[in-house]
Amino acid sequence: MFMFYTKYRPQKFSDVCRPNDAADALSRQVVSGKTSHAYLFVGPRGTGKTTLARILAKALNCADITAKGDPCCKCSSCVAIKEGSFVDMIEIDAASNRGIDDIREIKDKIKLAPTMGKNKVYIIDEVHMLTNEAFNALLKTLEEPPKKTTFILCTTELHKVPDTIKSRCQVYRFKRATMPQLIEKLKEITKSEKIKISEKDLEKIALASLGGFRDAETLLQQVSDGEISVDSLVGMGSKEIYIELTDHLLSGNPGSAIRIVSKVYEEGLDLYVWTGEYLRYLRELLFIKSGVKEEVSGATTELLSEMEEQASRLSVSWILNAMNSILEEHKNIKTSFIPQLPVEMALAKIGGGEELLSTGGGSEVAETPRQPKTEPGISKKMPKDDKEDEEEEEETQVETEKADNEKKNSAEDKEASLITLENLEEKWKEFIKRSRELNHSLTALLKSGTPVKIEGKFVILEVFYPFHKERLESPQNRKLVEKLMSEIYDIHLSLKCVLSKEKPKKLKTGESGNLTDLNIAPAQVVFNKDSVIEAFDGGLPLI
Repeated sequence: MFMFYTKYRPQKFSDVCRPNDAADALSRQVVSGKTSHAYLFVGPRGTGKTTLARILAKALNCADITAKGDPCCKCSSCVAIKEGSFVDMIEIDAASNRGIDDIREIKDKIKLAPTMGKNKVYIIDEVHMLTNEAFNALLKTLEEPPKKTTFILCTTELHKVPDTIKSRCQVYRFKRATMPQLIEKLKEITKSEKIKISEKDLEKIALASLGGFRDAETLLQQVSDGEISVDSLVGMGSKEIYIELTDHLLSGNPGSAIRIVSKVYEEGLDLYVWTGEYLRYLRELLFIKSGVKEEVSGATTELLSEMEEQASRLSVSWILNAMNSILEEHKNIKTSFIPQLPVEMALAKIGGGEELLSTGGGSEVAETPRQPKTEPGISKKMPKDDKEDEEEEEETQVETEKADNEKKNSAEDKEASLITLENLEEKWKEFIKRSRELNHSLTALLKSGTPVKIEGKFVILEVFYPFHKERLESPQNRKLVEKLMSEIYDIHLSLKCVLSKEKPKKLKTGESGNLTDLNIAPAQVVFNKDSVIEAFDGGLPLI
């Protein structure tokens, strides 16, 4: 029995779902006869890289190309390529054939003329898995390519391919399929296979596939052949469950969020992948919050509306704090004796679990305070006089705590008055340097501001953008800054940010300066290269 993704694989350029820039460009090259000797196809798994490579191999060897550049799919070469028996098309999986000897074998055979067709085509999948020595050997071949030979390299990780290889190839990027594209493809299959399934279920499958045609087609076949519910396959991996999870965390109810994680684990989903997808969901909320909702992929209009509503109730600092908490624990999932424990710890931090843990209770304790026990025969209703006494006692306790706090603040203000702005500036460079040990993003944030004065126990830091102010004054960063200040200055100090009335000074060409001198967007100031990778893509599973 054929799998749907092989049975319904496109066989010519016109079969490929549009829009597809790569398919359009390659068909035009075939028509004009101006094809390249080397291509590099880049994109997530299941987005059609290998499929398009085979179509191009057909077109380069077809005996009867159409006016639009499509292979005829009828000649001996086209039929042999479809059946996998075309000896002049060599497919190599670099994940298992990654050494220099494998590439040398290609170099030895490449000099031979094509046997069956007009051109030899080498398709190297997962090319980023090659060793450095193998890449160097491949580079020699690409620099002096023999006639009638074409290389098509495919990868999901462009950053692992050497620049020397990239520069010798035409690079085409493959995007994730859109919801309409996926649903259209699934409808074609259901019509051909006479599968009865609702459009709502097709939408769920499309959402769960995360923009991959192959994943969508495989899920559809599982539902069809196994006659099982769509929800049993995709329910815990859909965006709807992430919306529910975020709502629990936002309402300070980590217990319900943790129950979702337990259910995910019980259903056998890969927690590492599932948590990585939740990180991707938070990233999309950040996009929506930042006004770039067009970057959100794989969401229906209805779902996007729900995400926008949820984003409106979140602050940027909350989202970034949640992403940081998950990133810290995500890498520990695979090595933890209890796989779900790192996820549970992250959710507890995000949902206010630290306060709950300090009381020794769970989320239920926080939601429903324990009622005092009563002796037999005594009414549970408190007598009026006792109630008044308790209220008076509570008021006295509040006033006492208020007086203690005022006294503490007064002492801290008096202590802080012993330090001047000059004293602060003397050790400011050391303070910035030490902050790198805590968090690189925090260092960038601190370097984006300038201490301008001291008011009581507060160090006033002038910054240029509201984004910097919000991030520096977030609970997590404030705690780190205050702890480091007490270590550097031996005095308890707090941080307060104010927005500068002036715009950052623009550097002239060739001039160097601090981050405060750069007239660039806030996101560029805050994140260096490493933190961008960590915040958005680092450590995530390949999709």
